[in-house]
Amino acid sequence: MAKTKELSKDTRNKIVDLHQAGKTESAIGKQLGVKKSTVGAIIRKWKAYKTTDNLPQSGAPRKISPRGAKMITRTVNKNPRTTRGDLVNDLQRAGTKVTKATISNTLRRQGLKSCSARRVPPA
Repeated sequence: MAKTKELSKDTRNKIVDLHQAGKTESAIGKQLGVKKSTVGAIIRKWKAYKTTDNLPQSGAPRKISPRGAKMITRTVNKNPRTTRGDLVNDLQRAGTKVTKATISNTLRRQGLKSCSARRVPPA
């Protein structure tokens, strides 16, 4: 699912003000041109935290930047026999310390799958 554009702080505060004035979620949505579910989510957040500000996200930030992920994908597409260890060393030279598991997760997220070469009997 694609991320949508975030509502301005001013719009979120208007939603809360209209809610406090006794308007329904659907009426607020029609008036401001916002979906009813979005209005409901903002009102729930305001009731729980008494704020419409953005709250801190849970979890740690990604170790590999989107640019680094593209670089890894490009390297693997150019040479499919590249090992995870080679990619770890490339990133370490670039200044990012990661594990092989992180490389695997990044490649999977980019839509690439790992496979082993099939063993063929000598001809």
